[in-house]
Amino acid sequence: MKLIWQIFDMQLKETRREIKSIDLLPLINVVFLLILFVLIAGRPSTNHPSNLEVARSTIETAHQGAALSVWLKQDDTFYLSETKPVTLGELTMLVTEKDLAAQGLPLELIADRRAHARQLLAFRRAMARAGVGEIRLKTEVRAPSATNTQ
Repeated sequence: MKLIWQIFDMQLKETRREIKSIDLLPLINVVFLLILFVLIAGRPSTNHPSNLEVARSTIETAHQGAALSVWLKQDDTFYLSETKPVTLGELTMLVTEKDLAAQGLPLELIADRRAHARQLLAFRRAMARAGVGEIRLKTEVRAPSATNTQ
């Protein structure tokens, strides 16, 4: 019986292979570089102009893109870019030229919370005359406070 175990043990020793360890450091380096690439290249961009404090909201909804983004700054002036102000007439012409109303595309308004309601209402009336059916007001989400939960 001892002989059988010795033969069996000898066969086991012959079939054993030495397992080499895999060096994981290069794989970890590659994964780290991929994560950095995604964080830098895939960062969502915002089109907020500088010094703009948007309105706050307690309701969070998924962001949906709009056909046109209009900024209303604190000085009650509308902008399509950081530097060039536009009038409501120019905005109306742009909406008409791009045929946004006929396509049913919404507009996005990014308004400074320090802007006056008079300009917001004028914008809404001008866009309604141009046939725009939906204007989305972009806001900053704020957690509801304990005093507002009643």
